[in-house]
Amino acid sequence: MEDTQSDPFLDDIMSDEETSAPDDFEWHADGEPRVAASPDARPAATSPAADTETETVRLEERLMPLGAISVMSEEILPGVGGGPLPTKALVDLDGQHCRVSHRFWKSIFRRYRFGASTFRYFHPQEVFRRVCEVSKKDTLRVMVEVRRKGPPVALGVSRPDHPLVTVDEVRELATSHGATDARYNDGSVACTFTPRSGEKTLAIGGDEFANRFTLDVPIDGFGNAQIYLALMRLLCSNGLVGYHRAFCSEVPASRNPRHTLRRAVECFDHSDGFAAIRERFLSAQTSWASVREANAVYRQITKMRAIEARRKSEALVDLDQLTGRIQEFYGLTNVDTLPVRRQRLLPVKCRVYDLLNFAGEVATHVARPEDARPLQAWIGSTLSEEFDLEGTAGAAPEFADLFLRQPRGEA
Repeated sequence: MEDTQSDPFLDDIMSDEETSAPDDFEWHADGEPRVAASPDARPAATSPAADTETETVRLEERLMPLGAISVMSEEILPGVGGGPLPTKALVDLDGQHCRVSHRFWKSIFRRYRFGASTFRYFHPQEVFRRVCEVSKKDTLRVMVEVRRKGPPVALGVSRPDHPLVTVDEVRELATSHGATDARYNDGSVACTFTPRSGEKTLAIGGDEFANRFTLDVPIDGFGNAQIYLALMRLLCSNGLVGYHRAFCSEVPASRNPRHTLRRAVECFDHSDGFAAIRERFLSAQTSWASVREANAVYRQITKMRAIEARRKSEALVDLDQLTGRIQEFYGLTNVDTLPVRRQRLLPVKCRVYDLLNFAGEVATHVARPEDARPLQAWIGSTLSEEFDLEGTAGAAPEFADLFLRQPRGEA
């Protein structure tokens, strides 16, 4: 490892002390302006460790032959684990032991053309060993996420000559094009911009929304940048991002990614897409939410791991109050005892529009980046499909301004 290369912008944001945001751009990981610095590696943004402190993160670039990489996962058996990918495994990167992310496995799958189903029948160690036997002369670039607390994490794997977007390039793009928010999570930086035609404030029922789009840029070398349509609820600055393929546009790869990203930000507009989202929000105002839809939001909040236990508990209580205390109303000890088909037919005491805004409020003002993405993905998937009880609620009433009891700085 070489000595750390100093960069004023990065040093300011990676500092553990309170710093002021550079110009009109804020690099958000927890609502505080921070960034990251790295030694001979590539700096990333920051990720919060608690309500009052910010955990610094840096990305290190490692070039090594495939034969120098080995998988260690003694506690995982074929077909066993916490999901389709063996994320509990450890990987040895030429002597450094790292946890693995989904991006590591997905990049390996794409590079060597096999899938996650292979792990149903073969141990990860065995699969990787056989890949190394066939392609042991390959040289790979592995990006490693290093945090102040916890073990390093292996992110995306790519060819050494594959164009790589750096955090400096993302920062320059954000500052020069008026990005209002940027968050780092799992090897990617998401920035929010105003489309070329302007924010075009939309009146949806009693609320006003402004057009936005989110640019999701991988800085670990795996995958292309993607643009997602988004709306900003002006009353409380809730960001509602359509993380779904129906609202996604992929930025094609090029040898000059900096120029391609700049052109994408300057030229992007999607009047038909924004009109479609507006129509879905109008329909959400006249549709009762079902038990299944409310339970989906409940599940997403319970899965949040980076949030303080007290704040999670308060969010669940607020959700229970919003939906009319489902278990008491229907006399259930556990909502999951109802078949999904039955859950689709039973209404709760709020509309889909309330659930969407509640999820957006939690994702924007309470959740950390790693927890906010699944909530925003739920918003996108819900808007892209027909609601369970679409059109059953009649005329849209006046909706609540805020749903969470927790006071916030920006609300």
